[in-house]
Amino acid sequence: MLMPNPAAATGTTRPKKSRSTVGRVAAVVMIVGTVVFWLWIFSGAPKRANPDRLDDRAFVTRTHERCRDLLSELDRLPDARATSTPTARAEVLDRANGLVSTMVDELEADAPTTGEDGQRLRGWFSDWRTYVGDREDYAEALREDPGARMTVSENVALSDGVDKTIEVFADVNDMPDCATPGDVG
Repeated sequence: MLMPNPAAATGTTRPKKSRSTVGRVAAVVMIVGTVVFWLWIFSGAPKRANPDRLDDRAFVTRTHERCRDLLSELDRLPDARATSTPTARAEVLDRANGLVSTMVDELEADAPTTGEDGQRLRGWFSDWRTYVGDREDYAEALREDPGARMTVSENVALSDGVDKTIEVFADVNDMPDCATPGDVG
């Protein structure tokens, strides 16, 4: 025998079973969390200064001007790539290397030597000295081997060529003209 439905007899209906499941609640929480995360990212809240950014902005300005002067000086030299012989190219590179080396000497003499800026700059100047040495080695190699190629040493601590570490440091400090010059080719 069928049992009568007590809810039907009284005119009331049974409450519907809730459609919320653990999966749906988790999905809504994930979506809301993702939206909040991206709002936080785009607000700039997590932005931190690059640890290589120099605090002495007056030094940065002077350095950038000196690097720009170097590029002008290098532009006045003959194009080393257009020389007729490897020896002539080596001679142009010798003159250019002297200019680059002088610039590094001048920048280092003007640089802060203490604090975090001093520490940051010691690494940058070390990379510059290595890069100048690589340029000098290339000029010497050209005298012995017309097919010699410029090789750039690696900054072992950063696992990248010193030319790249110099460029990144220059970019971080708003000194684009202080990247390695492109005169060697």
